Amino acid sequence: MRKSGLIAAAALLSAVTWTTSGCEWKADSTNGAEAGESDKPSLRIATLDNYFAAKSYTEDLPVWREIQKRTGVKIVWEVVPRDQFGDVMRLRLSKGVDLPDIFYIPESDPVQLAGKGTIVPLDELIASHAPNIAAFLRDHPDVDKALRLPDGKLYALASVVTGVAYTDPYGLMLRKDWLDRLGLREPTTLDEWYAVLKAFKHNDPNGNGLADEIPLLPDIGLKGLKLFGSAVGRHLFYSDGFYPDADGKVSYEWLDPETKRLVEWWRGLYGEGLLASDFLTKTPDSFLSEVAGGRVGALNGFLNLRPKYVSGNREAGYPGAEWVMTVPPGGGERDGFYEIYGPVSSWFGISASSPNPELAIRWLDYIYASEEGSRIVNFGVEGLSFTMADGKPKFTDYAVHNPDGLDLTRFLRSIGAMPTLPWIRADHGPLSLQPQAMLDSDPVGAELARKIKPYLVNSIPLTLPTPEEKETEVLYGAPLRAYVESTLARYITGAEAIDWERFDNTVRSLGLERVLQAKQRQYDRYNGAPSR
Repeated sequence: MRKSGLIAAAALLSAVTWTTSGCEWKADSTNGAEAGESDKPSLRIATLDNYFAAKSYTEDLPVWREIQKRTGVKIVWEVVPRDQFGDVMRLRLSKGVDLPDIFYIPESDPVQLAGKGTIVPLDELIASHAPNIAAFLRDHPDVDKALRLPDGKLYALASVVTGVAYTDPYGLMLRKDWLDRLGLREPTTLDEWYAVLKAFKHNDPNGNGLADEIPLLPDIGLKGLKLFGSAVGRHLFYSDGFYPDADGKVSYEWLDPETKRLVEWWRGLYGEGLLASDFLTKTPDSFLSEVAGGRVGALNGFLNLRPKYVSGNREAGYPGAEWVMTVPPGGGERDGFYEIYGPVSSWFGISASSPNPELAIRWLDYIYASEEGSRIVNFGVEGLSFTMADGKPKFTDYAVHNPDGLDLTRFLRSIGAMPTLPWIRADHGPLSLQPQAMLDSDPVGAELARKIKPYLVNSIPLTLPTPEEKETEVLYGAPLRAYVESTLARYITGAEAIDWERFDNTVRSLGLERVLQAKQRQYDRYNGAPSR
């Protein structure tokens, strides 16, 4: 097993030392729990506030109280609600002053911040002060490749999700009890989906005598609809339409004639009231309110959200409510598919203005890649949310059957676990235990994961972009996507007649070829192939 403590040669660093036994940090030769608050070294951390909104990270949650006790490092949280964080952090970064030690990067990659020198390179810090991270990356070369810039250097860490890609897939979900009430089976094609959604609208499946059902309410607006791309063989969700053909040539699937047929299908749903009229403007809170109220028949999301939706419906007076993840829609003889996310998600950097980057990387080494720290971040606090059995953590009955009615994910987040910081759920090794433990606690979810697994496919694998490729993305890729999204929204809602020829010509005129060339280079680099 990998050692969780640092080697003795790195024992002295600033005012903080690390013991070689027990994985404990110490501050000024005193245990962190005994040291006065003013004596503890501190780290300022800026990130999204807890996904369990009722419990902010600023409230001294049990997980972070335990980590502070074990490390002797005080965390100064600089958190913002998730729907505001991006704008707030971008403003702070634009000013370039008073930045935190560690922060969530509000972009899709760390390339620009690395180029500007806003975040520090991590390779030497990891080699000198983070043996657990170094060992993890050696043992997981796919993750190491995904984290590195084209120059071969590592500038930021990211959450590792290889262990949950198959156990917690992202897909379409339906009210199974509505299907059963109406004598319907799960849909597998666009025609079957249309028939089910129409029945949901007109046959009162929630049984309240009112015509108040919302047949389909996609989360995250237009993106939620993109899961239906599999029905026409297009990779529109995680790959966003950029996908290689059988010869490895990357194309833009949004321009395909088959995609036009899908857009027309969406337009039909909207026109008949089968797609929520306000799906483009729903906030996370209003979305959850609609779902909990028992009016929604179909949506999209991670499988782990299923218990949350079920409990919300039952609390609202629908005791028989049951959500299931459906197989992805296919077409004719072609099976559908859901794209796999990962291998990493969300980026975190150490600010170049941090007064103690060595302390920052050592703290990250503990919570991110040490067995002890990772166990706390993944499972919570021993005795409260998990116990050890046969050398492995097992969730407690209190966590799984929480008396406050919280499903396991929400309970763990309520105590600070499963954070908006970098954490690891790997597909093998000692940092891979949580995904299976989560499934063990939810037999229905485990069975659904097994049902969906054969339909999971990889999204397009890309390296991080070079500075030149990033510039192409900023100058051409972002405006192109903005045009595509806004035009599709107008097509779907009927605000504009579908004119596919004009759509095609405009997309190409916005620099599609430049974007495709950049994606092709990233794809070829990932596969070790020469650029085309």
